[in-house]
Amino acid sequence: MGTSRNSTIVDVAKLAGVSVSTVSVVMNNKDKYVAPELREKVLNAIAQLNYAPNFIARSLKSNATNTIGLILTNITSPVTPAMVRTVQKAASEQHMDTLIISTEENDQIEINAVNNLISKRVDGLIICPVLSKNYDHLYFVKKETDIPIVCIERTLPTPLEIASVTTNNYEISKGAVNHLIDHGRKRIALIALPKYGSNTIDRIRGYEDALKENNLYYPELVKETDYMGTDAFEIAHQLIEKQKIDAIFCISQSITLGVYKAAMHYHYKIPEEIAIIGYDTVDWMEVTPVKITTIRQPLIKIAQTAIDLLFMMKQNPNMNVNHSIIPSELIIRQSCGCSSDDSLQ
Repeated sequence: MGTSRNSTIVDVAKLAGVSVSTVSVVMNNKDKYVAPELREKVLNAIAQLNYAPNFIARSLKSNATNTIGLILTNITSPVTPAMVRTVQKAASEQHMDTLIISTEENDQIEINAVNNLISKRVDGLIICPVLSKNYDHLYFVKKETDIPIVCIERTLPTPLEIASVTTNNYEISKGAVNHLIDHGRKRIALIALPKYGSNTIDRIRGYEDALKENNLYYPELVKETDYMGTDAFEIAHQLIEKQKIDAIFCISQSITLGVYKAAMHYHYKIPEEIAIIGYDTVDWMEVTPVKITTIRQPLIKIAQTAIDLLFMMKQNPNMNVNHSIIPSELIIRQSCGCSSDDSLQ
């Protein structure tokens, strides 16, 4: 039969001595119930014929494009690549491509992105939504199309029931602040991002509730920077000098970096003069003279759960809406006042 590049799935089936449906099952990684020897015959036939399925023709016939849309808020963040790689790898294993869009926390960019991806007939949508007064564009996807949609990192307000995969932002933030209180810190500041999403809102609530329950909440110690953490350096300096704080809880890795730079620049001793708990885990936090205590989000697991859920929804359009919460960890190092590394969930 030769090794023609124009071979078809029928040719593969004939050479392997199996049915066309068996070849299809093996090629789509759904060969759980195919005997190993048959699977081997199919793979050998594919290799011998140099067979490559025509996915474009397949997509036209099935009204599918074999494409996943991934909408994130900030692709420049050092914590984003792990999630992107996870989604891309899972999609690739299903012979699907990934279209990635960054909204920069702009709701109009998000609306345009969603509309464009719908027009391109993507087969699924994973999105970290911007905080907005209007989610009609996502409501449209949910109610008027057969495109499955999953929110990651942030949830949407009810009654807009859209599947989500998030982490325990409130509980872990409250636990982190309580950890500082256990170290005897009494003036604990917060440098926060704008309230763009449920994750930020929940982290702020966790901070506030921990302090209020211990009669240590002072509104003047809560400061806000932009979503890139641009002013964190100067805000930290002003808090330490003017408010006489003894600890800072940072709710993003960019804010944590700004706070650490301020402490180093102005020669504040960590943790003796100022204790720090950050958010997310990036390499620099482990190589500083005083290692940074931080909250580690299960980014890869969040992304993997989201893409798995998306595929399940594609196969079962009527399945119940699923909301998964994956716990983060408080990675205890030295900047909080502890002397050894540990972790708490």
